[in-house]
Amino acid sequence: MLFIRYNNQRGREDTMFWTHIITHSLIYGFAVNLYLFLMMVTLSPRIWGYQDYPERVKKKVPPQTKKEKTLAALLGIPWFIFVMVFPVVSTFLLKAKLGEEIPFIQAFLNPFFLFLLATFGDLVILDWLIVSKLTPRFVIIPGSEAEDYKDFSHHYKGHAKSAVIMIAASLLIAAAVTFL
Repeated sequence: MLFIRYNNQRGREDTMFWTHIITHSLIYGFAVNLYLFLMMVTLSPRIWGYQDYPERVKKKVPPQTKKEKTLAALLGIPWFIFVMVFPVVSTFLLKAKLGEEIPFIQAFLNPFFLFLLATFGDLVILDWLIVSKLTPRFVIIPGSEAEDYKDFSHHYKGHAKSAVIMIAASLLIAAAVTFL
């Protein structure tokens, strides 16, 4: 009887864990990418896209002005805060749902899946579909051409490098939440 009760409790915890991760990952991925998309359609690509664009584009256009760099940094601050704080809060909420004890692996998987889904959305929807395939006018920096944005390789290379940061951040969040 004890074994059945344990398995039922464990099953409910597993369901709660995966429901939490899926729900929070979708909310997080949507919010992160919506902010970026809104910046894309409302601001000059010299502000939001210059640093992320390939060298081919940067060679054809003047460098960012100090004003453009400052504006990009100011607009990036709320996004960066959200990107870093939401996974921490989400993982503490998961810990509370699990009765204030959370295994390290679950504390790691929660922020990791959040980061992963947001990165996947950015890579596939924003970078590949919008910038590289569709290439609407709002992504083209004046002085460059739509063909300059078709090479997708620098996007996936950048996202592959960010995997190391995602893993490190997830480990730090897991350690903080597990041991606090």
